[in-house]
Amino acid sequence: MLNRLLLLILAWMFQASISLALASDWYVELKAADEVRSADPTAFGDKLHSIAPHKGDLTPSERDYFEYLQAYEQIFKGDFSTALAIYEKLSNNAVNKDIQFRSLLSLINTYAIQRRWNEGLSALNSALQLLPSISNKNARSQGLMVAGIFYNQLGQYSLGLEYSTRLMNEHNDPRSQCFATQLRFETFLHLGHSQEELDATYGSGMQLCDMAGEKAIQAIIVRLYGQYLLENKHDPETARQLLEKNAEQVLSAKYAPIIASFKSLQAKAYWELGEQEKAFNIAYTLSLSPSTANALEAEIRSQKVLYDYYLSKGDTAKALDAYIKYAESDKANLDEIKTKTLAFQIAEHQSIEQRNKIALLDEQNKLLKVQQQLDQAEAFNNRLLIAALFCAALGLGSWGWHSWQSQKRLRQLAEYDSLTGLFSRGHFTQVAQAAVSYAQVLGAPVSCILLDVDKFKRINDTLGHSTGDWALQTVARVCRETCREHEVIGRIGGEEFCFVLSECSEDNAAQLAESLRRALTEVDTSSSGHDFNLSASFGVSSSSTSGYALAVLMQNADRAMYDAKHGGRNKVCIYQDGEQETVLQS
Repeated sequence: MLNRLLLLILAWMFQASISLALASDWYVELKAADEVRSADPTAFGDKLHSIAPHKGDLTPSERDYFEYLQAYEQIFKGDFSTALAIYEKLSNNAVNKDIQFRSLLSLINTYAIQRRWNEGLSALNSALQLLPSISNKNARSQGLMVAGIFYNQLGQYSLGLEYSTRLMNEHNDPRSQCFATQLRFETFLHLGHSQEELDATYGSGMQLCDMAGEKAIQAIIVRLYGQYLLENKHDPETARQLLEKNAEQVLSAKYAPIIASFKSLQAKAYWELGEQEKAFNIAYTLSLSPSTANALEAEIRSQKVLYDYYLSKGDTAKALDAYIKYAESDKANLDEIKTKTLAFQIAEHQSIEQRNKIALLDEQNKLLKVQQQLDQAEAFNNRLLIAALFCAALGLGSWGWHSWQSQKRLRQLAEYDSLTGLFSRGHFTQVAQAAVSYAQVLGAPVSCILLDVDKFKRINDTLGHSTGDWALQTVARVCRETCREHEVIGRIGGEEFCFVLSECSEDNAAQLAESLRRALTEVDTSSSGHDFNLSASFGVSSSSTSGYALAVLMQNADRAMYDAKHGGRNKVCIYQDGEQETVLQS
């Protein structure tokens, strides 16, 4: 149903001016063709064809511009394969970064039209990586708009809300505000926002799109709200009133898929209100319209109404025919949803795999450095051992070996907490101080996280010390699983744990703390023999605000953690210049 909207977006994307290094005569010709490509397709084609024989005279940037316009011409003709080949080439090799970015956006929309969601996500990922380097305001607006539309199509409404909010905040022109509000309204309907928020967003969206002259987007907003009232709120009367009130406006948009969906909602509302003949007439008309075949939701609703109508009239043959069409459309819609979900999951998995590969390479580099240090230390120890063997008697050697074993056991007891297996407070302080000093020498960031298990005394007192021990061991396990292997983690008090994170910025430390907070709240405590909530309060500090003194880092993290405790627990607070600000919370 959104295919024609995506084609409309493709057309709008060409309206932005493209900045080239030199405004040559050929660039002026290309610009003139660009300005008439949707208003006068014939003149647009003529201008392109007049430039084509002189393609060899164009600069590389002008040649990219020319090929970009050629791709639009192919899209307009419906030749998606040729257009895709051009867009893919430009997205990889275009001299002009704006054209490269717009080619990626065109790829995303074309893939969406063809329901090639995996390739669309890959192109979207490349576009979002390029977005921060794009200075052209129109191109940035289009990038955020395409991202919001694509994520909403995939059903990833939280991501759709993120990019529509950015679009609204960064671009004040009426068209961007209209699109942003429509996208936000769609996410609000699916993310469970209050009725007051929905009504306010609906009203502002209709007003903004009216100011921008975007009738098609107004029609989409009306259709979305009508569908929500009918199928989510189960309020056919209110839905009927909304649809009838806006019928003339929706029809004036002349946007066939939306009109088909709109009329199918009217048919369903009338049927549920007992106005069977009205419902039948609309549904029957829709069943004869070619545009309904391209709008699965409209096909599903209209065939369901026809099936119910024929069944109520005892016409089982026509009822069966309508039911078969309804079932086929419903299955196609479900298959489409599954395909979108799978595509997003695959893309997410590939992203995680790529991050893991980068992390593995980082760990391997660190391991090589450690191995070199170990080799040097081993060589030195071997020389000492040989000298000792020559100088010591067999008995002294035996005594030394037993002594070394004893020291090893004592060091193990002194350096590690026996309950959790993490560093003890004393050894943690030594290792953490070394890590902070090393970071200071390198000028690298270092962060500190302090966590305190919420209501631990109550757990210990009411559920028993064995349950308290289980809780502490579980916290330690979650910490080890969530953090990188080389992070310095210690149990520094009864229910207090501390982390010193080398080469870790304040934002990354706050994200890690939030990951730990969520992981603890998701722990299944039933294996302890009791069912209780496990959570912790976190404080975060970093060298950017606290310097490279370990004591100050821990003290400021403790202050932030204290604010998290007194702010309701199960929160993450970050220390900033003498005041704590809650950055993440449950």
